[in-house]
Amino acid sequence: MTKILLATVGGSYQPIVTAIRLLKPDRVVFLCSDGSKGSKSQVIGEGTPCEVRRGTEVIERLPNIPIQIGLGDRFRAERDLILIQEPDELSECYLKASSCIRRIQQESPEAQIMADYTGGTKSMSIGLAMAALDYHLTQVTLYVTTADRTNIIKVERGEMTGPVTVAPIIAQRTIEQFLPVFLQQYNYPAAIAELRQLLLSMPLLSETKRQIQNLYTCCSGFDAWDRFEHREALELLENQMKRSEIQPLGKFLKRVINSRGQIDSKFDSSNGTEGHGYEIVQDLLLNAERRAAQERYDDAVGRLYRALELLAQIRLLKSYNIKTGDIDIQQLPEFLRDEYEKKRSPLKGKIQLALRSSYELLSKFSDDPIGKLYQESANKIINALEVRNNSLFAHGFQPITSSDYQNVSEVFVNFIQSGVKAVLTPKLQLQPPQFPNNLEI
Repeated sequence: MTKILLATVGGSYQPIVTAIRLLKPDRVVFLCSDGSKGSKSQVIGEGTPCEVRRGTEVIERLPNIPIQIGLGDRFRAERDLILIQEPDELSECYLKASSCIRRIQQESPEAQIMADYTGGTKSMSIGLAMAALDYHLTQVTLYVTTADRTNIIKVERGEMTGPVTVAPIIAQRTIEQFLPVFLQQYNYPAAIAELRQLLLSMPLLSETKRQIQNLYTCCSGFDAWDRFEHREALELLENQMKRSEIQPLGKFLKRVINSRGQIDSKFDSSNGTEGHGYEIVQDLLLNAERRAAQERYDDAVGRLYRALELLAQIRLLKSYNIKTGDIDIQQLPEFLRDEYEKKRSPLKGKIQLALRSSYELLSKFSDDPIGKLYQESANKIINALEVRNNSLFAHGFQPITSSDYQNVSEVFVNFIQSGVKAVLTPKLQLQPPQFPNNLEI
């Protein structure tokens, strides 16, 4: 593997020479200040620009760093000399260091990149260190050259170059800065990738490692739940339920699993907890809310549509033992049997009801609260359904905009929530929890 060293250069050549001799890179990129008095003279100056001083006295003069080290053809100034115009301007130092790292990774993706920030101005050192930390998880290792100090001004002879322990810094930055952003966006794949990389790429203190593992498990559980892999989500989150922010979610998930099992005959609902039976509908509403937060409005409307459909299916099954996918005529009131027998498919031999037909059937049960609500809201629901039907995810090509989603959501969510409330006792009318925007673990 090719080893490439980035080094900030200041007024003293000695730490850079030490780093190059100890790290033995195949190539060195020097970040230097420009101008007549800049540190670039240490790298491309002619004659003997490097000085050994004792106090203010120059006791020895040496050639530039590439000559001292014998880099020869391995050093090309047009490629390996990064000039900084304002060495005290942190933004320039950071941007040039970051750009250099990115370019090397594009040109030599397999290269091992090392960064020594010992030399140069404070801003140059900080700029290179910040850039290296940004890319640390993609094969950039940070080094510093130092020795026992005999004064507070500079390091004297006897320097050694060693790797900088950055694992606690990277871990804290990920947990406190990046992870909250991913959680607020419900972007669990990104959170999982960051946490997995932390666990795989660096040694961590046992306490920090446990914290990251717990965060990884929680995010993996939420990701599975987001994909409707409810059983996988329970397996991941069950051991985390002792945590206050996870416990109400875990209890709700168990009720979702039981609710889904009542309508999905192929689903294993063991370990579920009996609730009111409409939890799978509420789960879809929360999922739609998360998709809308990501501005994935087509997906959000698709979930709202399915929630609306499920509400009718669950009501018909729970209250009248009627399956919309295969209606048993004997479960219908006698006065409806001839009407619905005419709907039997000659190909499938079944009577199957789509969304609107399911609600129309409910409305024919004179005292059904959801059927009554549908009669009152039918026109609004039918109009809102047109937005979904015209979308690319249904029967058309029209993308669903933010305003489209807001209009559909207002109609569907209000109707669904009113419908669920109408069939539940006040004791069961609990607001299910949304996934957390932050995890204090």
